Amino acid sequence: MAARRIGMRNGVRGFGRERADARITRITFTWRAMTVETSLVVQALPFAILVLDASPEFVILHGSDEYLAATMTSRADVIGRPLFEAFPAASSDADGPDRLCASLHEVLRTRRLHTMDLQRYDVPDRKGHGFIVKYWLPTNLPVLDADGQVVAIIHRVYDMTALVGGDNALPTGDPSEHVKRSFDDLKRVIEVVKEGERRRTAAEARATEAGERLDLAVQAGELGTFYCPMPMDKIYWNDTCKEHFFLPLDAEVDFDLFYARIHPDDRAHTQAAVEASVRDKQMYDVEYRVVAPDGRERWLRAKGRTYFDAHGVPTRFDGITLDISRQKQVEAELSRSNRQKDDFLAMLAHELRNPLAPISAAADLLAIAPPDPARIARMSEVLSRQARHMSGMLDDLLDVSRVTRGMVELDRVVVDCKHVVAAALEQVAPLIEQRGHRVHTHITHEGTLVLGDEKRLVQVLANLLGNAARYTPVSGRIEVALTVAGNDVVVSVADNGVGLEPDLVPRIFELFVQAARTPDRAQGGLGLGLALVRSMVELHGGRVAAASPGEGQGARFTVWLPRHQAAPQDAVMAGGHRFDAAQPLKIVVVDDNVDAAWTLATCLRAIGHDVVEINSPREALALAPEHAPDVFLLDIGMPDMDGRELARRLRAQAHTAKARLIAVTGYANPEEADTPFDSYLVKPVDFPALARLLEQHA
Repeated sequence: MAARRIGMRNGVRGFGRERADARITRITFTWRAMTVETSLVVQALPFAILVLDASPEFVILHGSDEYLAATMTSRADVIGRPLFEAFPAASSDADGPDRLCASLHEVLRTRRLHTMDLQRYDVPDRKGHGFIVKYWLPTNLPVLDADGQVVAIIHRVYDMTALVGGDNALPTGDPSEHVKRSFDDLKRVIEVVKEGERRRTAAEARATEAGERLDLAVQAGELGTFYCPMPMDKIYWNDTCKEHFFLPLDAEVDFDLFYARIHPDDRAHTQAAVEASVRDKQMYDVEYRVVAPDGRERWLRAKGRTYFDAHGVPTRFDGITLDISRQKQVEAELSRSNRQKDDFLAMLAHELRNPLAPISAAADLLAIAPPDPARIARMSEVLSRQARHMSGMLDDLLDVSRVTRGMVELDRVVVDCKHVVAAALEQVAPLIEQRGHRVHTHITHEGTLVLGDEKRLVQVLANLLGNAARYTPVSGRIEVALTVAGNDVVVSVADNGVGLEPDLVPRIFELFVQAARTPDRAQGGLGLGLALVRSMVELHGGRVAAASPGEGQGARFTVWLPRHQAAPQDAVMAGGHRFDAAQPLKIVVVDDNVDAAWTLATCLRAIGHDVVEINSPREALALAPEHAPDVFLLDIGMPDMDGRELARRLRAQAHTAKARLIAVTGYANPEEADTPFDSYLVKPVDFPALARLLEQHA
């Protein structure tokens, strides 16, 4: 709410109008509106005095009771009227108005006192008609401001009618002494008026300064102010308060509009607080939300009180409003951070207890059971596996700590993201195989070079793939795409898993945040991985984003990295070979080990080749001519038909005879005479060596 403007210098707006009005009445002094105290002094003086303004009309501002009695007029007859309109000329015999006008102009010109000779100046007969003959002895005295300018004129007259009239005798004593005493009295009056003016000026300066300080405080604090006189109907708000309530500055406000703008859930307690202030003389202190017509919301805190008169009757209700939206936002963020911290601590306790349970049980078993080499070997296996699990969690914690403190240094080289994809897929392959997922890759043939730390980039993508594997139900689908968009290399990982709730998407990369878990917490982890992903990507000058249609509908994580514009040969592997395929080949991988076939095929796809996996030699022989590949990768040790026999039969078929045949064998010395193979590779396959072989064929 706000208070309406009040007439103080610099527009101190709307806070306690009655108080301000009373202050103005006490201190605002011009010769057109004197203070109450000064007016009373002039009114009570035992001399005939008028106070005139310095305008050409010489408007009557004040007059003493003595003057009103001498001229047989009332205050209503003369105050606020031009002098010569209130006292017009009676006849040509009464030349007083002309002479008085000349004297007043002389005072304005010289800024000095001017004493007039005896003059006739008839006054209107207010009770009858015509004029009453009067003789006066006038003196006109200027009142100067600090700059020496005339701001008013004191018109002092002595009624000489009794002395001049034919039937009246002169008073006893020397008339000059009588006039001298009158001038002395007038000087004393002038000193009284000047002292009053000095006090008024000082009071006005102090009030103006206080008003300016108040206005500055209201503006600096962005405070809304409100003022409501009784009965509580109309409310006067300042501009800031209207902005708080999403109202235009020229809006007229009443209580119906006030309550209409308050959020429905906050309306009742706000109204109760207002009523308690008026009824029970309680301080008004309440927080509520304000809702704009377009749906925007703002939190306000309002403080104020009700003022009462001497009889306990409420006279007004006023106070201030303050926008606390930012404070509420910070409170909500702190609350959410506390919840995340508590969830993380609970999760950490759970994840640490998991490996500690078998470690503790193994230690107890070793202590109480009789020595048994087989049991000891099994317990050693358990202890080693669980220790590695705990070590991995500690490494994650340390990694996040180093990154958030800026202690990670990147080993920047030119890296081909096709190799990054292949390495990450190879790293996560055991988890993907364990959960029975199928991975589909879409790899661009364009150059995908970036300047970065290969190890960290593999860590980023492996983390995203690991999450996709963990948060996708068994036998799910994972898609990995590597593309180029403008000046960015774009890597995305999508799945058909549990998805993300809409409110989780913008927070998913924060520390300790995780998607919903199943009751058995099968996914594991501490909620550190995605925070690490974002930090690492940003260290490479890139960005990362998450998207999901909703819970149960899968999710997609996308990474953008600045593309390096160097020549393709700048990106080399450890063996000196380019990552990307110079020319994509059609390749068939034949291996009865499903996991081995999938892993090798996925790595080849990652560098741009078109790869088909086959787990049966007879299925390989049955390939249609239109599906004949450029290269076969054949496992040697397969049941029913070994790799050598399969190679001979492929050579015998017209549509596969020209394909390059590469053996993949676990034997240390696979070379033999009269071999059907073009090349041999020993398991585990040296991927750079395989890439070189394929490049030679292309």
